[in-house]
Amino acid sequence: MSNSSITKPFLIAFALVASLSSWSQSILPPSIEWHGKSEKLIAKPNNAWITPTEKSGFKTTPTYDEAISWFKKLTDASPLLSMVPIGTSIEGRTIYMIMGTNNANFDPEALKNSGKPTLFVQAGIHSGEIDGKDAGMMLLRDIAFGGKSNLLDKVNFLFIPILSVDAHENASPYNRPNQRGPENMGWRTNAQNLNLNRDYAKLDTKEIKAVVNVMNQYKPDLYMDIHVTDGADYQYDITFGGVGLQGNSPGIAKWLDSTYKTKTDQYLTANGHIPGQLLFAVNDRDFTEGNILTSGGPRFSDSYGNLRHMASILVENHSLKPFKQRVLGTYILLESTLSLLATEGKTLQAISAKDKTLRDSKVPMAWKVPQMETAVRFDNLSDLQSSIKPVLAADSLVFSGIASRILKSPVTNGEYVEWLGKPIKQKIVNYKATEPIDFISRPKGYWIPASSDVVIERLKLHGIQMETLEKPRELTLEMYRIEDAKVEDENQQIKPFEGRMQVSGTTRSIMNTMVYPKGSVYVSTDQPLGDLAMVLLEPLSKDSFFRWGFFLSIFQRTEYIEPYVMEPMAIKMLQESPALKTEFEQKLATDTTFAKNPNAILGWFYSKTNYYDKRYLLYPVGREL
Repeated sequence: MSNSSITKPFLIAFALVASLSSWSQSILPPSIEWHGKSEKLIAKPNNAWITPTEKSGFKTTPTYDEAISWFKKLTDASPLLSMVPIGTSIEGRTIYMIMGTNNANFDPEALKNSGKPTLFVQAGIHSGEIDGKDAGMMLLRDIAFGGKSNLLDKVNFLFIPILSVDAHENASPYNRPNQRGPENMGWRTNAQNLNLNRDYAKLDTKEIKAVVNVMNQYKPDLYMDIHVTDGADYQYDITFGGVGLQGNSPGIAKWLDSTYKTKTDQYLTANGHIPGQLLFAVNDRDFTEGNILTSGGPRFSDSYGNLRHMASILVENHSLKPFKQRVLGTYILLESTLSLLATEGKTLQAISAKDKTLRDSKVPMAWKVPQMETAVRFDNLSDLQSSIKPVLAADSLVFSGIASRILKSPVTNGEYVEWLGKPIKQKIVNYKATEPIDFISRPKGYWIPASSDVVIERLKLHGIQMETLEKPRELTLEMYRIEDAKVEDENQQIKPFEGRMQVSGTTRSIMNTMVYPKGSVYVSTDQPLGDLAMVLLEPLSKDSFFRWGFFLSIFQRTEYIEPYVMEPMAIKMLQESPALKTEFEQKLATDTTFAKNPNAILGWFYSKTNYYDKRYLLYPVGREL
């Protein structure tokens, strides 16, 4: 084959691929022209501290090296700012945090002892959703050299500009085709293909371990996680909120809803932005069937923060709004949050302290929408429709939407939504997961054997307090036998989720006496993170270590018995125990599969003997009542 015959199709393919990025942007829904007061925040071209994004006219965002170099120069030049490493990624990149304070000492203890409320913000947990980095660069520049140093008079500011640093460098114009800029967007998952915003409970990633360590060291009063949506079209350019009533921090939830959201919405509106509540379409397409706010569980940042009794805000900028509009809206949100904490921070600290004293006798493992049959998580929104029961009236929401129509696809023969770019007002159903379910009674504490060292290590990383045994101790505790256990899959196919095979099963409580060796730990639930400990250690919780597959070894048997031994033993057992004989006959009558399986029958008798492995299917974490 000649070189020309190879080159021509290659060039055609290359030209086609090269045009895809700009083409995908051009077929996005129509954009509504926007101008706002916040545009005055953009630095003049001759400003020595103009950010790379401003210099590009908000077309691009700086690379990791460019951003860190810029931050280093800024923090070296300002006594109000310091840049510190908080971790290292799997590919060796340093994760940095910028600290802003007018204290002379940037030490964690000094910041905590200052008494001032601390705001902790992270950007780039999904690095293609990078608005927070660029907004933070602008705001920190203005704090240092733009006349806004007063924002640090009564508040400390912690800011991670890029959390998923490896994914940030996996940038391309072909990432996130449903997002309007910047031209170079990072990837959603880290270098291990793990979604960092599914890792707060299990702590498998270096990035989230770094975040949780900051929480433990600095004890922030308000935590903000900045994202950009994937979803439907609407007028709002910035949506945000806490977990609401579906959480373990009622005082904080009320403050976030009544004080924080109200005042920051006013500030955003005054600067030309359109703030709204968090929006997730019930049908995962448009809002004709309503919006839903549900608890994702502590795998997610906001639910995790709620279990720590730390006010937490999830920010979702609207992907279909221009990059400049999103960045400026984020700047205003950050600035207004610092301003609000200066006046309301002491109140929030008092409310948070009260929430940390709560010790409910029963703790819910999940929350459901009252109008729905079962609890629904963000990870399975596609199952919503079958679960809705129109029994109770849901809240309504006056929704600033965008007109749309449903079209027939000539490609799939299915239906798809077309957004028309025309603002409309709609009154829609606003479902909220406010009903607690799957309650677990609060034990005094949990005993965890030394053999579960990985779980013990993760609990320590969470900051959960524990006592360690210096010598073996025999204990009689409530424990769980796991029944009907299975690996959660789909159609019996291997389907890992976030690098793990999730496990489910039912539990049967028993009282069991066993020796916990030296190195085992006791975790009291009478501590500020007691509820978090329960959610991590109770198998019923969807974000427990059990469900994430940390205890797979209990599902394997390592000692067996031969049929030539078990057969005469079974005959003798039937002769000596009429009760066992009755139980066996009932088992044969009700379980035909069992009745036809000689190995299962002998295994059943084996389980009734003292030779059987007593730890098989025994969840090794004991509950002290």
